[in-house]
Amino acid sequence: MGDELTREQAGQSSISLAAKLLAPYLSVLVFWIGFRNAWLAILSYHAQIVFWLWYDKNLPRWKPVPIRELLLSLPSALAGPAVYFILPLVSTTPIAAWLATHRLSDTSLIAIVLYFGLVHPPLEQMHWAPLRIRTAWSHVAFAAYHVIVLASLLPPLWLAVSLAVLLGASWIWQWLDERGSGLLVPVVSHVLADTGIAFAALLLVGASV
Repeated sequence: MGDELTREQAGQSSISLAAKLLAPYLSVLVFWIGFRNAWLAILSYHAQIVFWLWYDKNLPRWKPVPIRELLLSLPSALAGPAVYFILPLVSTTPIAAWLATHRLSDTSLIAIVLYFGLVHPPLEQMHWAPLRIRTAWSHVAFAAYHVIVLASLLPPLWLAVSLAVLLGASWIWQWLDERGSGLLVPVVSHVLADTGIAFAALLLVGASV
């Protein structure tokens, strides 16, 4: 009886792990690619994250860290300038047209800059931090779904660069968490990166008008 219960629990654990790893892919495939709606894609992804956080009732660790630890997040601030200067040179379609295709323009674009920069990073870190501990495949799953999002914007070489950068970021976030920093430094670095990227996109859209 005990062995059967253990096998059942292991099976449920494997199913929930797969569902968590595939959460962004469901949102991206259905809403980003299918309906071409960025807001539905990100909100459905976040709804899945909130569900699994509620289901597991095991929130990741949050604790104060010394200032010197927070300084480790500062290199992430380079993401915005990098996107601003490199993207116009390598994109296969104008950023404004690409965003508009996914219903991001005017007010909706400004709103998602704030949401993507401030709400998305902590939710995503709370979702992926436990997965990074459970399986190394989480790094690949995290990085690869971004590549699907960017596939209609970037050529293959720069998709590969993006994949490598995101894999590196995921590994670094795990290292920061495991060395005792908890999630604060990964979240701050994620906020700096995503806010910078979103703001760079906004500036590029404004420059193209």
